[in-house]
Amino acid sequence: MKIGIVGGGATGIITSIVASNFLRSRQRPVTIDIFESGLPFRGRAFNTDSDNMLLNTSVGVSSIDPFDDRGFHNYLKHHEGSPVGLGDVVPRDAARRYFQSEYARASRETSNSRIIPARVDHVSVDEKGQPWVHSNAGLNSYDAIVLATGLQFKPAPEAVQGLNVISPYPADRLSGIDKDASILLLGGSLSAVDALVHLASVGHRGPIRIHSRSGMFPAVRRQVVKPASRTLLEQYLAQVETRAPNELRSFLLIELLDRYVERAGMRLADFFPAASRGGFGQLDREIHLCEDGQNVWEPVMMDIIDGLNHIWPNLLAEEKRHFHELVIGPWLGRLVTAMPLRNAVIVRSLFERGQLCSIGTDELTAQKVGCYHIVINATGLQRALADPLLASMANYGSLRFNASGGVAIDALSHRLHVDTPIYANGPIIQDEIFTANSVYSAVHGAHRIAVDLLGITNRKELPALSGL
Repeated sequence: MKIGIVGGGATGIITSIVASNFLRSRQRPVTIDIFESGLPFRGRAFNTDSDNMLLNTSVGVSSIDPFDDRGFHNYLKHHEGSPVGLGDVVPRDAARRYFQSEYARASRETSNSRIIPARVDHVSVDEKGQPWVHSNAGLNSYDAIVLATGLQFKPAPEAVQGLNVISPYPADRLSGIDKDASILLLGGSLSAVDALVHLASVGHRGPIRIHSRSGMFPAVRRQVVKPASRTLLEQYLAQVETRAPNELRSFLLIELLDRYVERAGMRLADFFPAASRGGFGQLDREIHLCEDGQNVWEPVMMDIIDGLNHIWPNLLAEEKRHFHELVIGPWLGRLVTAMPLRNAVIVRSLFERGQLCSIGTDELTAQKVGCYHIVINATGLQRALADPLLASMANYGSLRFNASGGVAIDALSHRLHVDTPIYANGPIIQDEIFTANSVYSAVHGAHRIAVDLLGITNRKELPALSGL
């Protein structure tokens, strides 16, 4: 089987490794071409050599093998001599080295695998159903193609146009900022936290001001590991059939989480940050919760993510909209995208010495931003429909976008269309699964693709088998 993967960042590399290992273990020969116009293995989030830029997910949920929680842990122990636990976080460049090591091993055991330094302009399907990659390296046909292009950051708001605007990635670029420069940081998500941690690590001295719509940072956590059993998911499956068909099924999972937290001696409301506690107040409170062992939602954090991914494909667009507006935005999204405690402590220290403060959540104006030397735009990722390649494919009917602007897929196989072996994985499938921006999610998507690819190879063998 010959597979073409468009994108050589974390998602593309992970998909190639998982597919190669899975098919090879079932005696299916495979050839893989990965098209990447930039630096392979890096993409957006892993484009750093800094030991201060942490992976935001724990070691135990970042293994490339979906059935072995210790894959990354064993690599760190045996190849880097790093004494870490499954719940710990490590520098992002360690994860990149892990990807490179696993890719090298898979390549040695695969008949042919290569990274092609090329820009892909289009992906098409001919009249026989054969997928093709059109790139500046030529025209190549494949048995299957996987889109793993990733997403770019949103363009900067109009109010900061004309100023020196830079992206938070690659993080090493922030090292070149004058240490006394005044900085305006747009956004308060994990990308903004990454930027703050890196600025602190290189000794930035100038004032930093944050502007975000919510005024809140992600929640703070100590560690995250996979639970031995899926408590919430099992309870959900046992109870969902008794619910009325028109009820919001997603809220059942929230009810179960509420009960779980109450049994641990807390209230779910204890984790809802008040608007008055944005910035320093929020961080200080949640750091103390971590240090006192009161983040009682942590043991079921992965259970929540797995449960949401289980129900997400069955939710109607209206139910997803309610879920985003009523649940994800205010608080649950903060819990499942929580920042490591070490990062939170660093950001809090910037507040404590008066170097960091918030300039509010209201609309930006030119008067507000004119005094800054540098603007770091960490406002989030663009929608997939803004990607030229994906938009071109949509114009030709090769793919469609969902209501949130992500690439629509069959959730079970990750195919764009059930009758065409073209797949998508990673951030571009936003809102097709609950979370698409992590190693954990990319690995599970890659496994679903690999299982479907095995089905293709089995069907191709049927005529020969029937003739025996």
